[in-house]
Amino acid sequence: MDFRIASLSLLTLSLAGTAYADTPTWQFKVGGFHQYTDITIASGINDNGRPGTELSLEDLGHNDSDTNPWFSATWQMSENWQLWGNYSSFSSNADTAVDFAFEFGDLNIPQNIDDIEGTLMTRSEYDADLYVINLGYNLYQSPATKVDLGLGLHVVDMAMTIDARVETDGATRDIGTGKSSVSAPLPNIVLFASHDLSSRWKVSSTLGWLSLKYDEYDGGLTAADVELDYAITPNIGLGAGYRWVDYSLTQNKPRVTNSFEATFSGPTVYVTGRF
Repeated sequence: MDFRIASLSLLTLSLAGTAYADTPTWQFKVGGFHQYTDITIASGINDNGRPGTELSLEDLGHNDSDTNPWFSATWQMSENWQLWGNYSSFSSNADTAVDFAFEFGDLNIPQNIDDIEGTLMTRSEYDADLYVINLGYNLYQSPATKVDLGLGLHVVDMAMTIDARVETDGATRDIGTGKSSVSAPLPNIVLFASHDLSSRWKVSSTLGWLSLKYDEYDGGLTAADVELDYAITPNIGLGAGYRWVDYSLTQNKPRVTNSFEATFSGPTVYVTGRF
């Protein structure tokens, strides 16, 4: 199952004050997210009754941080209703020697790894695409403060591939490949608040949460962030913030059980357009 739903902004808002556009119909943010990651994956074949080995990206030689673009948009549908959308991603690959036994899907590195002649090498690729779309309703608004409640959907698409080989002085021998992927729509609840510090400065914060089990999925999400936005003109602004997102997702298929636990956190910077 492959979901490609673009959109959201956990953090876009209706801006007020003389430096901001008056209730813009559309708002866009484009920026960078420097993500520090803590990611653990496992894939077990149900036929043998073993859950697979929990592997962190660090175990496989990956860096624990990277900078990736992100995009968000808000459509002010009416005075009280907004549609928010957001997309972000994370990709990492590594080629490294390993000295431990593990099982990952169809790939089985045996316990007698020390008896292997040569160097056991793995090349692994991890990809995550995160889409969110929320329908928000205004709960409270004053001249300086705004509070919205959102109901929507997180679409999580994560995949991991591990290729193993043995390298000797004269040859390379392939050991096998293990693959794991999870694509799931997860409903979410989002609470958003913003406050005008002045006619040009605005601070905002968002808290998102979900936890549920349905069909073949068992998942949870906690997300929080804070942003500080500066209006250069009524239509253009700059901002910076900090974001923290924690996913936990298990998919029980007839033959295989895949699980991903991933935390993405770090600073963000962006440019805002309001129209």
